[in-house]
Amino acid sequence: MKKVLLIDSGSGGVNVLKECVKVCPKCDYLLFCDDKNLPYGTKTKEELIKLTFQNLENIKSFFDFEIVIFACNTLSCTVLDSCRKRFKDVTFIGTVPAIKPALSKYSPQDILVLSTPVTAKHNILISKNPQIKVVAMPTLATLIDENLDDLSWLEPVIEKALKGFSPKALVLGCTHYFAVKDIFQKIFRGVEIFDSANGVARRLASFVGEDEKNCQVQIMTSKNDSMLASFWFHYFKL
Repeated sequence: MKKVLLIDSGSGGVNVLKECVKVCPKCDYLLFCDDKNLPYGTKTKEELIKLTFQNLENIKSFFDFEIVIFACNTLSCTVLDSCRKRFKDVTFIGTVPAIKPALSKYSPQDILVLSTPVTAKHNILISKNPQIKVVAMPTLATLIDENLDDLSWLEPVIEKALKGFSPKALVLGCTHYFAVKDIFQKIFRGVEIFDSANGVARRLASFVGEDEKNCQVQIMTSKNDSMLASFWFHYFKL
């Protein structure tokens, strides 16, 4: 059974974990929610590399992972190459905004990408397609994690941030944002929403063979153990 580690700063990793379990149900999963360092999206690339190296080395001592999924767009566009060079025996899978699938169906000017500031700065497809509209939302991931029990009150906050936009395609460039997908659909009637979770899960499937054992799923946090109940509730609610 492959040991698969997923890393995010919070509930975004739960969204990716759920999809991975659906597609690859015969792995041993550990989701590390690094709430101590939430949010990732406002940190520098150097800070993210340093803390990710530390997290991986600490986790490796008790969970001997073979595959690491950065269930976070921000980590994927800043630390992936450095981690592959440092941990040569580990398979790394990144998460990137689903811009390619959106571009296959819509013109760049009809696409709106929602992301953290770091993803907006470092994502290659965003830089190559200047007609794509991008809204960087530095606090939304934190607000989602703080209100998993009732996300409805975030609607006016999100609506205010997105006032004036009318996209045909909405790309969720942060894995946390899937939790408020219904709010986005309410604000933008008829919009098609693209997220990365299924693509990540299918990528994982290419590295995983058949096994008779059933999956094991664990979730841990780096700071606030009381958040575990919220993350598990969110996992089963998805």
